[in-house]
Amino acid sequence: MARLEELQQLWQSQPQPPAAAVDSRGMRLALGGFARRQNLIHSVKAVLLVWLVWLPLAWVGLSALTVAGAAILLGGALAVLITDWRSQLGIARLDFTKPSAGFVDSVLERLRDPNALFRRRFWQHVIPLSAGINLLFATHWAMAPPRSRIAAHLAVTLAPLAGYALGLKIRRMRYTAAYRPIIERLEAMKKALEEQPQ
Repeated sequence: MARLEELQQLWQSQPQPPAAAVDSRGMRLALGGFARRQNLIHSVKAVLLVWLVWLPLAWVGLSALTVAGAAILLGGALAVLITDWRSQLGIARLDFTKPSAGFVDSVLERLRDPNALFRRRFWQHVIPLSAGINLLFATHWAMAPPRSRIAAHLAVTLAPLAGYALGLKIRRMRYTAAYRPIIERLEAMKKALEEQPQ
């Protein structure tokens, strides 16, 4: 019995390996760089979006219908852009000064599925885009034969659906690359937090 107590005291007196440090500052710097990159990307997208709506409007000509179509299209596209921008900045503004393992785990889940928000709002985003494009070109197609008009309207109605699906795939690949360093930091942080004594 004395031998067991002696072994227990010896084992308890061994120096514990230091717990890995939680790198909150490094995480804030990584998220700051991510936020700056997202601001640049989304600013370029906003300028490109306005130009892409103005271009067909200038080509088709001004009428009440084309202006309404351009306004709906621009509003719908800006709603998609702003939703994404806010989501990305929300991730970049997370406070890691006193993180817990549960908090880090919830952030990891959010980063692993960047398209969840878009899947939930799919129809809210696609319907205004399709309606805006149809109205924008409606007067231009008014003189076309009925079959051509139907085919054109069908094509521009389905184009946002195809574009949205393609955009989600491209977005997943792009964010996988952009998030990888952040996810690796978060996984290291989670491991360090789990190893810390309670």
